[in-house]
Amino acid sequence: MIRNTILTVILLSVLIPDLSARDPDYDVAVYGATAGGTIAAIAAAGEGADVLLIEPGKNVGGMVTGGLSHNDYGDRTVIGGMALEFYKKVADYYGKPLYYWRGPEPHVGEKIFRDWLQEAGVDILFENRVVEVVKQNGKITSIKLTDGSEVTAKVFIDASYEGDLMARAGVSYTIGRESIKEYDESWAGRRAILPDGHQMLPRVSPFRDEGTSEILPLINQAPLVGEGDADKAVQGYGFRVIVTTDPGNSVPFPKPVNYDPDNYTLISRYYEKHPDAGNMVHLWPTLPNGKSDMNSSGPISTNVVDGLNWEYPDASYERRDEIWQLMKEYTQGLIYFLSNDQSVPERIRKETSKMALCRDEFADNEHWPHQLYIRVGRRMIGEYVMTQADLEKDTVKYDAIGMGSYNIDVRHVQRTWIPVSRFPELHYEVYNEGYISIPVAPYEIPYRALLPKFDESTNLIVPVCISSSHIAYASVRMEPQYMIMGQASGVAAALAARDEIPVQKVDIIEMQGILTRQNQVMTLKNNVYGAFENDNGIIIDNNMKRFTEKRGSWQVSETLHNGRFQMNYAENKVQQGTFSFCPWIPESGNYEISIWYPVMKSYGKSVPVEIEASGRAVRKTVNQQKNGEQWVSLGIYELEKGYRKAVTIIADQADGTVVADAVKFKRID
Repeated sequence: MIRNTILTVILLSVLIPDLSARDPDYDVAVYGATAGGTIAAIAAAGEGADVLLIEPGKNVGGMVTGGLSHNDYGDRTVIGGMALEFYKKVADYYGKPLYYWRGPEPHVGEKIFRDWLQEAGVDILFENRVVEVVKQNGKITSIKLTDGSEVTAKVFIDASYEGDLMARAGVSYTIGRESIKEYDESWAGRRAILPDGHQMLPRVSPFRDEGTSEILPLINQAPLVGEGDADKAVQGYGFRVIVTTDPGNSVPFPKPVNYDPDNYTLISRYYEKHPDAGNMVHLWPTLPNGKSDMNSSGPISTNVVDGLNWEYPDASYERRDEIWQLMKEYTQGLIYFLSNDQSVPERIRKETSKMALCRDEFADNEHWPHQLYIRVGRRMIGEYVMTQADLEKDTVKYDAIGMGSYNIDVRHVQRTWIPVSRFPELHYEVYNEGYISIPVAPYEIPYRALLPKFDESTNLIVPVCISSSHIAYASVRMEPQYMIMGQASGVAAALAARDEIPVQKVDIIEMQGILTRQNQVMTLKNNVYGAFENDNGIIIDNNMKRFTEKRGSWQVSETLHNGRFQMNYAENKVQQGTFSFCPWIPESGNYEISIWYPVMKSYGKSVPVEIEASGRAVRKTVNQQKNGEQWVSLGIYELEKGYRKAVTIIADQADGTVVADAVKFKRID
C-alpha cells in the first residue's frame, strides 16, 4: 500500500481515492508499464491479485505505444495468450484480419492497453521512479519512490527496460557483450568489421583534419577490444519517430534549440565520398492512415552509437534524462540537416523535407515519442542464464512459460574507425560495428530465466531484463516476447502471493496449466501450428518460414496492396523461381486446397501452380489479374499425414510478376 503521503493516483486518467486507506497491502506491484509490464499487471489481476502498476513516465505500453508500432515478429505461430489477444484487439479496432498491420498507431495501442487495465481493475501510479528497495532476509518488503511514498507488496515484478528495481534490490546483473569463451557462443563478443545492410561505405575519414587526431562527432572514441572479446557495448538506442507526409496531419520537424551542423560533418563527408548513396532515413507507410515509424535504415541513422548508448544503462536518473534529451536533439538535428544542409544531395533534401511529425500522435509531448528505444540495457544473472545454445540446440525446457522465435538480431553497437591498407598508404576509415542477424527456429523460454538467484531475492520476477547472455537477449528482446514473459510473470506472481511462497517455488505444473488455458503457446511438440491451430483449416502464409520453401528472387511487399492476406506477400518480378507451401497434415484424408493472392494488372495471367497429392503432381493455371483477394479453390485432393511440399507456385517463364501470398488446406469429411 502507499504510505507516508496523501497521493493522487491516476487510474486510466480518472482520479480515484487515496490508496493509503486500502487494506491489506498489494499482492503484486509491477514496476514499469511497458507492454510486458502492462500485460503482467493484467494477468496478475486476472488471477485474483490486488495489483498496482507503477510507471516512471505518463504512458502505458512502452515501445508498443511509444514509437515501435511496426512490431517485429518471428514465427507468429508461437505468439499466443494475451500477446495474441492484444493483436486481435488491434485487428478488431481497424476491422482488418489478424496481423494485417504489425501493430497499431501509438494512440490506438495506448487506448487498447488503458481500456484493458481498467477492465482488469489495476491501480496505476504514474511519474514515479524507484529510489530505494527495502529488503529483509532476501525478501523485498517495500520500495520507495521519487515522490517520497512507499509501496509494499507480497511480490514485485520489474518490467522496466532499465531494470532499476532489480538493480536496487541487489540482484546480480551484467551489461555488455560476453566473450566467445564465456558461454561458448560463436556470435558473442566484438564483431569483425564486415559488409552488412547498415554499414558505412569505405574511404570516409574519422579525423577532422588529416594532420590532426581529433575525432569527428557521432563516433565512439572507446578503443576496440579484440575480435570475440568482451566489452561494455550495448545496441544502438534511438527514437522510433512516427512520421507522415499527409499535409492534413503534419507538424514540421522542429529545428533543435542546440542545433549545430558541425555535429553532422560525418554525413557531409559521407555524401562527398559517395554522392549516389541513399537517404539516411526513410518513410515507408507501414502503419494505418499513411504513417510510418521511422527505423534505423542507413549507416548514419536514428540510432545513436557514439557511446551515449554504452553510458545509459548504469547512469543516474539525472544523467539518463540528459542522454534522453541529447538523443532527441540528435534525431531532430539529423532530420533538419538532411532537409536543409547544402552538403546533402538535393534529391535527399527534397525527400526528407516531405517528412513530418503526426499531429494526432503524442499530442501531450510535442508530437515526439515518449519512449526511448532501449534495445538492451542491464541483463539479470539469475537462476538460469539463457545463451545461444538455448536458441539453437537446447530448445526444450521443462519449465517453459512461452516461446520465442525472432532472429538473433543485434543492431550496431558503435561507430568506430579502423586502419585500412590501401597501397601504398595506410588510411583510417569509419565503420559501424556489431550488427548481426542470425535466424533461429522457435525455442522455449524457461521460467527460471525470469527469476533472480534464490539467495538474492525470493519475491521478485524480471520479465524484461531477463537472465541471458548478450546473444540470447538479442532474440528475446522483441515486444511480443516481452508480453509473453509478462503474462507468465503476472500469473506466477499471483500464485506466489496467494500461497505466500518464494517465486522460485511456484508450482510450475499449475502455472503451465493456467497459461495453457489462457492459450499461451509453451511448446510445439503436440501442435506444430501453435496459436494458428484452426478447426476451419490449415493456413500457410508466405512468411511462415517453417512451412515454406523458395527458390529464386522473391521480394516481400508489406505496404503496396490492400488485397494482401495478413501483413505481407512475396512477389517475383524476374520470372525465375518457385515458392512452395509445405504444411504438416495432421491426418490423412481429402482436403480442399485454396489459394489467396492480391490482384494487379502487372501480375501474370497464366501462373502455373503445382499440387502434389496421392503420389502425383497436378498442374493448375491461375490468373493473378483476376478473382483474387479471396480464397480461390484449386480443387479437392487426397493428402497423407505428415509434412509435405503440397503447393508450389512457379515463376519460371511467367507472363508477368508472380505473387505468393497464402494457401489454405481444409479437411473435407
